[in-house]
Amino acid sequence: MGQSMQGEIWQRLLSLESRDVVSSWHKQIHGRELSARRTKEITSSAKQAREFFRNSYQSNNSVKPLLSFYGVTSLGRSALLLLKRGSGEEALAPGHGFETVRWLNTLSGDISAGLSALGSLRIRTCSGLFADFVRETDNCLCMHVNSAAVDWRISYDVPALGEEFTLDDLMSRIPDLYDEHQRSSQMIGYAPINSMSYTEENGFSAKVSSKQFEMFKDSYIRSGFSIARDGDWLSLSCDAATFKRCTPQFMHTYVNKMFGAIPTLHLAKPFASGSGYPQMAITYMLSYCFGMLCRYFPTHWMSLLSGEKGDALWPAINSAQKYIDSSFPELIVEFIHDTLDQTRKTAAENPNGESGDAPNTTPSADV
Repeated sequence: MGQSMQGEIWQRLLSLESRDVVSSWHKQIHGRELSARRTKEITSSAKQAREFFRNSYQSNNSVKPLLSFYGVTSLGRSALLLLKRGSGEEALAPGHGFETVRWLNTLSGDISAGLSALGSLRIRTCSGLFADFVRETDNCLCMHVNSAAVDWRISYDVPALGEEFTLDDLMSRIPDLYDEHQRSSQMIGYAPINSMSYTEENGFSAKVSSKQFEMFKDSYIRSGFSIARDGDWLSLSCDAATFKRCTPQFMHTYVNKMFGAIPTLHLAKPFASGSGYPQMAITYMLSYCFGMLCRYFPTHWMSLLSGEKGDALWPAINSAQKYIDSSFPELIVEFIHDTLDQTRKTAAENPNGESGDAPNTTPSADV
C-alpha cells in the first residue's frame, strides 16, 4: 500500500473489517449485541474505504481528490454505524450532507479568474451522511494537550444544518499547512498553544503565540475572553461559564507532529456562525470541496494542475490533499479507540452499571 498510506494506522483500522472485533466493540460501547447484517454494513464500508484510499494513493492528481473523498465518506460511514445505537444503513439520510453554493457563478467565464477565486468557493451543510457523522460522533474533538495520547475530550454543540463555509475558511484553520501559508502569504487562522489549563473553579487559561493570534484575537475578545501580553505570548482566559458557552475552536498538527509523535495543539479562529467543529469534521468538509472541484469542474482542476494563470492556490491545495489522506484515517482510529477507552473507564468505575461521574475533562499541562 505504500509508506504514505501509514501502515500502522491502516493496520489498526483493519479491526473495522473484522466481524468479531466490530461486534465486540459495539457491545462494549452500547451493551447490546450487534446483528449480523449491521456488522456487515460496518465492515463493508471499512473495506471500501481502504480500497478508495489505496487507489487514491496510487492515482494521478487528476483524480486523486475524488477517490480520497470516497475513502473519507466510506470510513466515516463505517465509524458512525459502529457508534450508532439504533438502526443501521436504512436509517441514514441520503446524500453527502453538503451542497455547493453558486460554484457555477464563481467558476464561469475566464478560467484564470475562476482559479484565482477558488478560495471563495462556498459549501453549505444539509441533511445527509455528514450530518449523521457529526451527530453520531457527538461533534467530539480528541485533544492532545501534552502527549501522543488523548488527554481531553470536548463535544461541541451539534450545529444546525445550513451553515456555510468557504474553501479559505477551511484551509486557513489547518495548522499543517503553515509552511504553504507562510510562502504564499495566505490568511492564517490558528496559533500554537504553549500551555493551557481548565478547571470549573478557575476557568480556562492558555498561552498562545502572539504573532499568529493577533490576527484574530478580537473574535475571542468579543466572546468574553480576556487577553494579556506575556512576552512573545498572549495569555487568554475566561471563566468556566464563558468557556462552555463559547468553547474555543481547537486544532492540531497531524502531519508535522512534535518529536514526530505528538500532535501540536493550536487555537483557531472561530467560525462566523459561532459553531465549533472537531478536526475530523473540518477535514471531511475540506475533502468534499476538493472532490467536487475535481469531479464537476475538471477543466478548472486540470488547469490548476497544469500551471496555468491563477494557480497560486495549487501548492496549498496539494499540501491539503496530502494532509487529508494522511490525517483522516488517523483521526478516525484515534476517536474510536478513545471512545472504547472512555467506555472501559466508565465500566470500571461503575461495575454495577450505576451512573457515575463523567470522565475527567480537566487539562492542566504545559505543551
